[in-house]
Amino acid sequence: MNPENVVSKIINGIKSIGINPTVENPIPTHEPFFEDTNATNYVNDCIDTGWVSSSGKWVKIFEDEICKFTGAKHCVAVNNGTAALKLALHASGVKNNDEVIMPPLSFVATSNAVSHLGAHPHFVDVEKDTYGISSEALSNQLEKVGYFKNGELINLLT
Repeated sequence: MNPENVVSKIINGIKSIGINPTVENPIPTHEPFFEDTNATNYVNDCIDTGWVSSSGKWVKIFEDEICKFTGAKHCVAVNNGTAALKLALHASGVKNNDEVIMPPLSFVATSNAVSHLGAHPHFVDVEKDTYGISSEALSNQLEKVGYFKNGELINLLT
C-alpha cells in the first residue's frame, strides 16, 4: 500500500468516529485539559515549595495512586517516556547486543530506549488491517538476520 493510501485510510478512520480534522481545526495530541480540576493549585504548590522535578510530595502521591489503581506493590515515576521505555526494557531483561523487534509505527523514543541499552532495534512491518506486526514480515526479518544451528539461533549481524 502506498503512503498516500495509508494516510487517507487513517484520516477516514478518524472521520468515521466523528472527528473532522482540518488545518484550522487539527486533532489535539498533547494539549492539557485543566477545566474543573485543581491542577493550577497543584502546580503552584510545586513552584512554591521548590519541588518542580522528579521528587517531592506530588511525585510520591502520584506513585501511591498508581499503586492503588493497578494493585502494584511499587511504582517509580520517571521524567519522560523514553526513560520509562528504557526501564521497562531493562526490567524485562533486554541487555547489550540483544535484538529487539518493533513495529515501525512508533515514536523515535521506542528505538532510542532500545539503543540506550546497547541493544539493536529491528523494525518489522505491520498488517494493513490491524497495524500489529505482520507474521510474514517477522518471518522474513528473522531469516535475514539469523539461522538455527544445532538448536541455537545464530545472529548473522554480530
